[in-house]
Formats: sequence, structure tokens, C-alpha cells
Amino acid sequence: MRDTRWPDRPVSAEHTDDLDFAEQPARAPEALPASDSGGDSLSLISHYFRDAAHHSLLGERAERRLSTRLNRALRVLETHRQLPPGTPRTLRDVLDGHSEADFRSPHARRAVRLALACRRTLIESNLRLAVHLARRHVNRGIPLTDLIQDGNIGLIKAVERFAPDKGFRLSTYAYWWISEEIRRSLKRGRRIVRTPEQVVDEIRALQAATHKLQQASGQAPSARELASHLDTTPERVEELRGLSVPEVSTETPLSDSEDIRLGDALASEAHHTQPDLALVPRDQQRLMDDILSNLTDRERDILCRRFGLGLPEPETLQSISEHLGISRERVRQIEKGALAKLRSQYANLASLAGN
Repeated sequence: MRDTRWPDRPVSAEHTDDLDFAEQPARAPEALPASDSGGDSLSLISHYFRDAAHHSLLGERAERRLSTRLNRALRVLETHRQLPPGTPRTLRDVLDGHSEADFRSPHARRAVRLALACRRTLIESNLRLAVHLARRHVNRGIPLTDLIQDGNIGLIKAVERFAPDKGFRLSTYAYWWISEEIRRSLKRGRRIVRTPEQVVDEIRALQAATHKLQQASGQAPSARELASHLDTTPERVEELRGLSVPEVSTETPLSDSEDIRLGDALASEAHHTQPDLALVPRDQQRLMDDILSNLTDRERDILCRRFGLGLPEPETLQSISEHLGISRERVRQIEKGALAKLRSQYANLASLAGN
């Protein structure tokens, strides 16, 4: 007896006459795996399973009819785009980034709508295949949510590359693509930032070479030795070493109470110095004011000008003499006397500095 808990998902409003989408009825989500124990993760997966259960599985007859209509739509678009002979009749090759607005013919626009509707139905009706393959790897260190996400990416790629005129079922073709994306996810590991697959291969080769050379010599190999072994440069070895370091979330708790997280303890780049160092310029200025207070106004003015204290740059004897209206020799004498006065009071400098 047919299960009518969920309505059939039509391809479009004008193409629902003979597509028996519910040849295999929708069913309730499977039990959640014990490995995903986090409350947020369980809630997310539960919602996904519930939504996936809304889409009925396509039976062989329904999928064959849907493939026929998809093939017909692709044939129309192939003709309108005047593609060269031998072009694969797939969504990826026929549409090639084109949308409905790129076609002037109403017939071609209807074909685009039908092709995209078939694409959506093929994806939605095979969501549980991606879940089924992802659940096989729940204890491999990758969250189930990430595995399902990568499995869905593989499913989308399979639908984009599916050639309905070949005569085989999508599930047979999609099985490899979904498995391949999940395999790549396991190969990348649990990384927050996705690393290109070729870089992952380089990192794994570096780790293998490091282990091999370390066993042979009994000590950690240098970057130059690894570069020679891998036929690359020491700079690339250092770069791969940096990329191989796992990321640490700033939300990582630093205490059992989880009140303090790693992000709270990281210093800001704008304030990377210690707080007490910000007081040093103030204390130095206060000490300088105390030292200069032992001089007369003219002595203090001449020393500040000669040594550039509080000025962009020091002034010459000539410029000071012209500013004060006295001779250069008199300026030099006042400077010499002021310095001698400070040297005689040098013993007080330690007490003024607080030492």
C-alpha cells in the first residue's frame, strides 16, 4: 500500500502527469549514531534527516522517465547553443553557466526550467544515498555533519555530470562521486580551513619523509635534507610544515568551567606590548622635567634646542644665537655651564629615577 505521509515532489507544475516519484515511499529518519553526542550536532542532523525524509526515493521507472525528460531538455538546449558534435549531453556541458535569461527562445527557456527542475529532483531524491555512505565513516575523526556535507557535494557533482542518454541509473553513477568526496574529506582531516588536495598530498609525503629520515639517522631531519629527499626547496618544506599544523579554535576553553576561552587570552595586535610599558614614556618625561628644573630658563631653553628635546631635530649654535640675540660663543658657554651643573648633580639622578 502506498505511503502518503509526504506529498510527491513534482518536477514542475506542467510536468507531473506520469512521474511516479513515490514508487518507494518516504520513511522516517534512521537512528542517530552514538558517536555524535553533541547536542547542537544531534539537533542539526535530526533536522537534516527530517527534511531529507520529505523527498521520496525515485523508483527505476520514475527515474527512467525523469532521465528521458532531462535528456530531451538537454537536446533542445544543445541545438539552441549550436554545440560542436561530441559534446557530452550533461547539465555541466550543455548549460555551462548559462541561465534562463541567456536564451531568447521561449522553447529554450522552458527547456532550461525543465532541466533545472530535473536536476533538483535528482539531487533531493538521492539525499539519503549520501547519508547512507557518510554513516559508514562516523568513527574516523570527522563529524557526521561534515561527511554528509561532502557527500552532498559529490552528489551534486554526479548530477551535473550525469548523462541520461547512457541508459544507466543515477544512483549507480553517483555512488562513486559521493564515495570519492567522502574519501577526500577523510584525507584532509578535521581542518577548519580547507586545504587543496594536492597540498594535502605534499603534506603527507613530507610527513612520510620526515618519519623515514628520522628512523634512519635517529634525529629530526633538517629542511634542507627533506627538500633534497622530496626534490623541492627548503622554503617549500617550511611552508608545508606551517600548513600541516592543525588549527585551534579561539573558542577552545582554557578551564574546566569554560568561562575563559583561548580567544580571551590572545593579545591584540594593536596592543601587543605589556601594559606597564605604555607608562615608560610618561615616566621618562617626568624624570626629564625634574632634571631640567635644576637649570635656569635660559639654560633649559638652550639645552632643549641643542639636543632637540621636544623638537623635531637639534638646532645649531648659529640658529640659537640668532633666536636669542646673543653670540655663538655665549651660547656655547651657557651650554657648557648647564652640562657641568647637571654632571655635578648626577648622583641625584638615581634617586630621581626611583632606583
